[in-house]
Amino acid sequence: MRVVFIHRTINDYTVETPHIRGIGGTESANAYICAELAKLGHSILLLTNTSTPGRYRDVECLNKAALTTELLNSADAVVVSNEACGRELKDVFSATRPLIMWAHHADDQPSIEALEFTRERKAWAAFAFVSEWQLGEYCQTFWVPRERSRVMRNAVSPAFASIAPATPWYRSGEHPVLVYTSAPFRGLDVLLDAFPSIRAAHPGTRLRVFSGMATLQVALDKDPYAELYRRCREMDGAEYIGPIAQPLLAQELANAAALAYPSTYPETSCIAALEAMSAGATVLTTRSGAMAETTAGFGSMIEPYEDAAVLSRAFAQMTIKALAEMRSNPDKAEDQRNRQIAYVRENYSWSKRALEWQSFLTEIVRTLPNAQFFGGSFT
Repeated sequence: MRVVFIHRTINDYTVETPHIRGIGGTESANAYICAELAKLGHSILLLTNTSTPGRYRDVECLNKAALTTELLNSADAVVVSNEACGRELKDVFSATRPLIMWAHHADDQPSIEALEFTRERKAWAAFAFVSEWQLGEYCQTFWVPRERSRVMRNAVSPAFASIAPATPWYRSGEHPVLVYTSAPFRGLDVLLDAFPSIRAAHPGTRLRVFSGMATLQVALDKDPYAELYRRCREMDGAEYIGPIAQPLLAQELANAAALAYPSTYPETSCIAALEAMSAGATVLTTRSGAMAETTAGFGSMIEPYEDAAVLSRAFAQMTIKALAEMRSNPDKAEDQRNRQIAYVRENYSWSKRALEWQSFLTEIVRTLPNAQFFGGSFT
């Protein structure tokens, strides 16, 4: 099967990029699923804003400017990330192949606003979402038909799926290390407000921040969140590192006590949480968006209070309590840690996702355009 993946982002990447430097969740998801589908023997083309077109990990990677009618219609199916452009692909590029929208964003993003129009929704053969929560939001906001929708979850990168977690801090006698790995605008300010209280309650606790707009290729001198990084550098016990490649990040999380993520953003899935869980780090976060669905009962959560000061205090209290409980009952903490690692590695691998995508796309190709998608399968 030949599948064209389209991600018309400003970000410059290929399937090789997440192995080299930090990139966003949608970018890494595209990179990993394309590589895994190629391993299954499919012909895969990924269109992004790459400045280095070529063949990487058996995936043909081209710049989005290479998009043509011939290229689109050479595919058995076309998968588009985060863009409601179905009518454009049909009207401008005369696309005749089944179009599948793979939505990673929340429903308030400008790039998918066109879904409010009936003609746009009808342009898509199917919709793929990364969580049940996100699917429900799109159905409520845009009347996306559930009968043409399926949840196709994210997964963890190979680096996290194979990393050997270190001896937990409550066994080794070391001080806990908290990490923050999401985008800076999703709660880093709240965490920095909370950290002094956490460190006061648990002296020696450290915070390491792997965050920055460099994942979107924003230069540090133009990063609007530079003040947050400065605060982090100047805070006692905190260290600002910035985004790093997945293999290096996996090593860091394997030695971390917890992912400290007071999420202020409606996460549609949260690969950061999944990766932390796979590496053995406890997840400390909020019930924002699909976070409860993603963490599946592991870790600790609070409500995503809109008042930043209230959220900061609540997050500090939760973290202080969680660390104290792990230290006082290491057997229970280690049992939960082992179960969470096993859960994620069993259910969130890209190789497993590739088999699901293969089945999903095969059904679409086999039955469209003369059939409809009902009840989760094409008949």
